[in-house]
Amino acid sequence: MEKIKKQNIVERYGIINITVAALCVVVLIVNSIIVSEAALNQLASNKYAAYLLNFLAGCEGELGTIGSMSRAKVFGEGEWWRLLSHMYLHAGVLHMLFNVFALLFAGKVVEKRIGSLPYLLLYHIIAVVNAIIMCLIFPESTSVGASEGIFAMIGIVCIMKLRKDAVCSENLKKGELIYIIIFAVLSLLLGAESFVTHFVAFVFGIVAGLLLKKKPERE
Repeated sequence: MEKIKKQNIVERYGIINITVAALCVVVLIVNSIIVSEAALNQLASNKYAAYLLNFLAGCEGELGTIGSMSRAKVFGEGEWWRLLSHMYLHAGVLHMLFNVFALLFAGKVVEKRIGSLPYLLLYHIIAVVNAIIMCLIFPESTSVGASEGIFAMIGIVCIMKLRKDAVCSENLKKGELIYIIIFAVLSLLLGAESFVTHFVAFVFGIVAGLLLKKKPERE
């Protein structure tokens, strides 16, 4: 019975989509546990309170130190892996949860539409290219989060929705669509840097969506 349940979840959300979401969860937990003493002391005098703060709204763990993205680290010190690793890091559990839900809802539609391997490549390529652009536009910024790839997927879903694509109609529930819209609006209102980052990724998604041919309704 348990095996059937797991297969249904994979079938519903897509294997790559679930894997990416699971990695975000695991990385957050590890990054909340493996934290230097100096970083903990900066968060709170009480050790347990510091751990809690880092879990709720921080990225002070060792993974955050070696994986967050900035122009100085990527271009200045040649640490290119940060273009990829930063998208699995999040500034606390709320940041991660908002992103993961949006990813699951939008990403499952795209993965079902184009297939798991193309989805894996498209998601990461757009996110990395977008990250490079953001490093050039905001040289003083340090960033984490999966929203670059997510907004690209949202852009694709928007095109599929406008075209009344059969895959989108079958897999995106009304409540999930509402969540995606709320997530997108709130994310765009977080400031100029957030707006530019997410909007550029969204445009990439729109372009990718326009390149997809409409899939006809099932007979």
